[in-house]
Amino acid sequence: MNIRSIIASLFMLGLLASCSPSVNVKFDYDPKVNVRQFSTFRVEADQRRNADPIAGSNLNQRRIADEIEKTMRAKGYKPVVGGEADLVIRFFSDSKDRQQVQSNNNWSPYWMWYNPGFNNVYTRQYEENRVVVNVYDTRTNDIIWQGWASGQLNQSKKESNRDVAYRTTVQSIMKQLPESAGSDYGSIKEK
Repeated sequence: MNIRSIIASLFMLGLLASCSPSVNVKFDYDPKVNVRQFSTFRVEADQRRNADPIAGSNLNQRRIADEIEKTMRAKGYKPVVGGEADLVIRFFSDSKDRQQVQSNNNWSPYWMWYNPGFNNVYTRQYEENRVVVNVYDTRTNDIIWQGWASGQLNQSKKESNRDVAYRTTVQSIMKQLPESAGSDYGSIKEK
């Protein structure tokens, strides 16, 4: 195998790897709110927005709620079942059909004249899932923190892999929320 075929093989491998989108996590918050004042929470599925039959299914809602609760407990927040909590965490998930178009345009505009058969366009259909977590101050009913992730969470054919995908996605979202025990948004920016 010569060096040219090795480079071409690596290029095609890189092209195929770039076709699969990763999970993208982002967050936003109200910088005027001091999160040190909160210590208790309650988790709820946003029933109005969980209409998607797959992404918003009861199974995925349990996965997301369990992971949010686990993460909040690890951060020092205490769950409240029957009483009034400082924070209400509402989440939802949905999905959209997407299409990705990729071209392997070559390095030079003149390359096509020398090898016109090498300019290929690839298209791929996939389902993009989104998980959104909103944290509300119960006194004002305002969102004080919001985290979201988008990517392919339902792509695996194995149930255990989908379970892991949802749980790790929620962990990635929730790690951006400050801890209740003396932590604020400034500590996130330093990490």
